[in-house]
Amino acid sequence: MIRSARLPLIAALLLSVLALTAPRASAQDASPSVPDAAQKPHAFVPLYASFAALQLVDMHSTWRALNYGSVEANPLLNGVAGNKAALFTVKAGGTAAVIAVSERLRKKSRTAAMILMISANSGMTWVVQHNYRAVP
Repeated sequence: MIRSARLPLIAALLLSVLALTAPRASAQDASPSVPDAAQKPHAFVPLYASFAALQLVDMHSTWRALNYGSVEANPLLNGVAGNKAALFTVKAGGTAAVIAVSERLRKKSRTAAMILMISANSGMTWVVQHNYRAVP
C-alpha cells in the first residue's frame, strides 16, 4: 500500500516519464512562419507543470514539518519558511526563474534544457520526500 505522503512524488515522477515519452510534433505540424525554437515543445510543458506542482507540495510539506517542530534546513529560506505569503512569493519567483532559464537554454540546446528540468524535478522530489519523512 502506498502512503498518502508519497502520492505527490509518484505523480511528479509519472509526469516526468510522460514528458519524456510524449510524441514530438512532426515538421509538417509546425507553421512555416514560426521558427522551431519559438514553439513550445510538448515535452517541456509537463516538466514545467510538475516542477510547479512540486514547489506547491514542498510548501505544504515544509509547513507541515514546521508545525510538528522541525526546523527549516535551507538557510536561504529560514527567514521566510514560517510566513506563507513570503514563502509562496519566493517559491513562485524561483519557479519562474528556473522555467525562464530552461526556455533560454532550450533555444540553444533542447537536451541541456531537458536535463536541467529533469534534474530540477528530481531535486525537488527528493526535498519533498525528505520533508514528509520528517513528520509522523
